[in-house]
Amino acid sequence: MSALGGVGGVGGVGGVGGVGGVGGVGAFTGIGAFLGADDPAGYSPITTLGLQTTAEGLRHLSGLQLSSNSQHLPFNSCDNMARWGKWVRGSLYLSDYLSGLSWEPADNAIIIKIDNNLLISLKRPNETLLTEQCTLVRNYADLRADRTAEITSQMGFPTEYFAMLLGLTLGQHKKTIELITATQVVAAHTAMIAKHMLAIRRPDQVDGAILPMIMTPSHGSFPAAHAVEAYAVLTVLESVITQWGTLADLEPRIAMLRGLAERISVNRTVAGVHYPIDSWAGAAIGVAVGRVVLRRCGLCIDTSSLTLEAKNADFNSTDFFKFPERGGLSKGAAYRIDEKDSFKWLWNQVIAEKQA
Repeated sequence: MSALGGVGGVGGVGGVGGVGGVGGVGAFTGIGAFLGADDPAGYSPITTLGLQTTAEGLRHLSGLQLSSNSQHLPFNSCDNMARWGKWVRGSLYLSDYLSGLSWEPADNAIIIKIDNNLLISLKRPNETLLTEQCTLVRNYADLRADRTAEITSQMGFPTEYFAMLLGLTLGQHKKTIELITATQVVAAHTAMIAKHMLAIRRPDQVDGAILPMIMTPSHGSFPAAHAVEAYAVLTVLESVITQWGTLADLEPRIAMLRGLAERISVNRTVAGVHYPIDSWAGAAIGVAVGRVVLRRCGLCIDTSSLTLEAKNADFNSTDFFKFPERGGLSKGAAYRIDEKDSFKWLWNQVIAEKQA
């Protein structure tokens, strides 16, 4: 998990892994990137004892008057959002996203909906296609030595890589990083739903010559969750920096963001744990999820349903955005979904962090 994204590591809550880490509550809920942030597990034993002793020594000076701020906080109001810990807000973002998400099987495919609108349909690839894709996976192994540092440091949410491209800092861009993390978490949840239903074997389980350089993850191959997360973040950040309007080199920055999303996705094929078609499916879901996040934030953007019936193609951002048919991707009907107060609050915080 990304240290920059507030991942913490008190009591094994954060840890490594694309969906909230290994072990503890984070691995189960998927909000491991938020857990521990702003709410430490406790003080050291000596500090705890010292606080207890000090409290006993000073309590008689406290008086009998209640605080003048003892009245209720606003009921059901986003005015309270800034008071909560990051992990609490993370839970609210996830709940508001998942409340509109539904899915169902249909003719060897998964249909994912949002607020009863078709979001994306993914056709299950057949065994012949997987075998053909293994040739591409084997060829990517030549890049392993050059990309080892990237591959191993991107096993969790690669927030630092996006921060590098945009000059994000913890001092100035806390809420932007929180939006990135929230987007990654909801993207990962969506990916796992599709992975479970489609249940596609990993490349090394089809072709014994692939021999991955990292441990094969314990969930299905199609779609690639890293691609879902990367392209969801890309989609959201394109809107963020456009709304900021402070970058003189906006177009090159967007080009680098697209290049980074591609590289994060392809690195998983280099490592030997994903087919290129997994990145096609992941990028498609990622763009769809990113648009849902932006809609939840209150932006009026174009949203069209997507359908993917994967073809035996390699993956790159240029083909994905300019020639989607090469990978079997097509657009469908446009839809609109409702904004959510939690996301809208976060978006307003992010826009206020624009670079001067």
